[in-house]
Amino acid sequence: MGRNSYKRIKNQSMKSKVHNIKSNILKPYVQFILFNQNDCDAQTSVKSYPNTNICLGISNGNGLIQKGKTFSSQPSQDTIFAYTTGLYNTPREFQITQKWDEICIDFHPSGYFHFFDIPSMPQIIDNDFSTTLFSYNDLSLLRHVFEESNLTKRALIIEDFLITKLKPFAQDNLKLAIEFIHQKQALLTVKELLSHIKCSERQMYKLFLDHFGITPKQYIRILKIRNAIQSVISNPEISLAQIAYINGYSDQSHFIRETKFMCEVTPKEIKSKLISIDNKVFVSV
Repeated sequence: MGRNSYKRIKNQSMKSKVHNIKSNILKPYVQFILFNQNDCDAQTSVKSYPNTNICLGISNGNGLIQKGKTFSSQPSQDTIFAYTTGLYNTPREFQITQKWDEICIDFHPSGYFHFFDIPSMPQIIDNDFSTTLFSYNDLSLLRHVFEESNLTKRALIIEDFLITKLKPFAQDNLKLAIEFIHQKQALLTVKELLSHIKCSERQMYKLFLDHFGITPKQYIRILKIRNAIQSVISNPEISLAQIAYINGYSDQSHFIRETKFMCEVTPKEIKSKLISIDNKVFVSV
């Protein structure tokens, strides 16, 4: 995979490329792998919006520190720096001010727990926990991955590595709840969810809070705004009133208020600011 296959973030030095999962074994659990590379010390600032995927970020030589909703690059004492992002419901900004080589493995929400036991909260874990997630042999393999410049080969090595980590996840009610929310495209209430899953409200809230740090209602809200953003991008001619109706908002004003709260921009600004990376990842700069 050559340099021309990258998507360069508009007006910035960061280059990104999505790898679609090839293994049928992994597809139920992993959405895609995103490669982010910054070849120089020029600053790149990228804002990511609420999304229903859990990202495991693995960088080589540099790490991240958190200040509020902003995460900035800094040199790391360890060669491999790992972190996770959870299902946050307001934007997060990533400021890269140095050379950067990163692998982001984006899992389906419950898919993450088929590989790792550490809960993924709505913010980046702000200390290096690579030795908690990975064994000595794992870290050695990951160093080898970063030595591979061909991103297709790099991605296939990661897929093989993930297959060796695959394990059962016992929380069937959580998996069923997520599947049902997506099946309904977030057009449901928590009461309807509980009725379908045959689960108590207390148990369902505990499952979501323990694993994601958010409630079922917040998860539905995140998916709903994500679907609405997708509608704005894929149907530029459609009216905001129609988008509001399709995605279950009471009216256009409700949709605009929700977009301002969760994305910190208006729907109109989303149209002008959002950048698609291989039609999989949406960010603004």
